[in-house]
Amino acid sequence: MKKRILFTILFAAVAAYGCSDDDDGGAAGSGGTAGSGGSAGSGGTAGSGGSAGSGGSAGEGGMGGSAGMGGMAGDMLYEQDFNLLDITGGVIGDEWKFFVNVFEGDGTFKFNYINPPAAAPNGPQICALVDDQGGPEQEPQQLSVYSDYECCGNPDQGHRNGTDLVETNVFRELIITAADIGNTVTFGFDAKRGNINDPAATVCEAPNVCDVTANAFIKTIDGLGNTTNSPSVDTTDVPVEWTGLSVSLDLTDPALEGQTLQVGFQTNASNFEPSGIFYDNVVVTAQPTAP
Repeated sequence: MKKRILFTILFAAVAAYGCSDDDDGGAAGSGGTAGSGGSAGSGGTAGSGGSAGSGGSAGEGGMGGSAGMGGMAGDMLYEQDFNLLDITGGVIGDEWKFFVNVFEGDGTFKFNYINPPAAAPNGPQICALVDDQGGPEQEPQQLSVYSDYECCGNPDQGHRNGTDLVETNVFRELIITAADIGNTVTFGFDAKRGNINDPAATVCEAPNVCDVTANAFIKTIDGLGNTTNSPSVDTTDVPVEWTGLSVSLDLTDPALEGQTLQVGFQTNASNFEPSGIFYDNVVVTAQPTAP
C-alpha cells in the first residue's frame, strides 16, 4: 500500500491518547517513571495493545485548530502504511501523537499527561516502529502500540503502585468542516496480536491471568475538550495473524462542525502487564451517510 495523504491534516492537542512499552500492558490510565516489573519490550517490537477503556480520556487535553477533512463524498481523508517513516528516528512521525490518562483501580480519574498531547515516541515506551511483524500486505514496517511502563514519576502511581490503570492513546486528528456533515467517516486498519495478556507473564494475577484491554477508536471533541462521540472496536483478542478491522461514525449532527476528530489506538493496563499489539495500513475515508 502506498502512503498518501490527500488532505493536509495538522493536529492539535485534544483528548488523551498514548502508547507504551512492548512487553507490558496498559489499562485505562497513564503514568510515570520506568517501573521495574515487566517492561521488557525491545523497542516496542513485541508488545502492543490496550483496550477500549475510554474512562476519563474524553477531551482531557486542549483543542487546537487543524486542517479540515475535505468533506467530499468518497474522499480518502488519510492513509498511512508506516513504511516510509524513519524507523531510526525519535518519534513515529507524520503527526502521530500520544496522551495518557491514569485512574485508580476503581476507575476514579487521577491525572493525565502530556497536555497538550506530544509527538508519539518511537520507543522505548508507548509505541514504536518495527520491521519484523509484517505479512505480504504489511511489509516492510508496522506500528507497535503498548502501555507507558514508565508511568508516572511517582513510585506510588501508575504501573509502579500495581493497581492504577494506565490508559495510553496514540492517535491522529483533524477538524470537521461544514462540508463533512452528512458523511460517515470510517477508520480502517490491520491488526495483529503482540504480547497482550501473555499468560506466561509473571506480573499477571494468579494463575498468570492479565486483564489488559485494547481498542481502536474514532472520537469527536468539542471546543471545551468534551468528548461528544467515541465509537470503538475492541482489539484485545485479535489473532496472531493480520486481520482487517474498522470503526465508523456518522457525522449527521451540524453541531459537529468545527470539532476535532481523532482516530487512533488505546491500551489499558496495570502493574506492568504485557499489552503489545501491532497495527498497519491505516485508512480514513468519508462516504455519504446512508438514509
